[in-house]
Amino acid sequence: MQFFSKDITHLSDEELMVLFIQKGHNKYIEQIYKRYSPKLLGYFFRMLNGDDEKAQDLLQDLFLKVIEKKQQFDPSKKFYTWIFTIASNSFKSDYRKLSNRNTTRDYPIEKTPLQYDENLFDRKEFKIALRKGINQLTTKHKIAFILRYNEGFTVKEIAEITATSEGTVKSRIYYATQQISENIKEFSPINEPHIFKHD
Repeated sequence: MQFFSKDITHLSDEELMVLFIQKGHNKYIEQIYKRYSPKLLGYFFRMLNGDDEKAQDLLQDLFLKVIEKKQQFDPSKKFYTWIFTIASNSFKSDYRKLSNRNTTRDYPIEKTPLQYDENLFDRKEFKIALRKGINQLTTKHKIAFILRYNEGFTVKEIAEITATSEGTVKSRIYYATQQISENIKEFSPINEPHIFKHD
């Protein structure tokens, strides 16, 4: 009989967390890890300007915090938002130590909503300029920008993650896009005002 061999891969993130809280079985948190580790690693990687080793460290620390703080999870809210709140707070708490580390390693920014014509400029140089613009942002502006354009969070969700108002989030995103646009405007003066969407 297979009454107790349930397939947990079809459970929602919230259901997995509730079961993990109630039963404490590792299989539930392992399933969450499988779902979220690539995305969270990419988030830390971008926030750390391509420092893969430190990104891996923060990822492991993050899931330890998820386990430690499991009782704080509210099943009525999205797990996605909750775990990114912890991730953003983890980055901010380590920022003083991380600010002394510097890397020029290239990394993908494939989800940034760019509108450009490859015939207008050299793609590699454009990526370098774009990356430079992102890396020069302050922590709060960088978090808002990456959560919006790389992770696809809404302004409301970012406000919840960063514990700020929606107006503050919009202001930070606007400032970030203006600063980044200064780095890339030479590549496409015509399309430059439309590179980033503010919806």
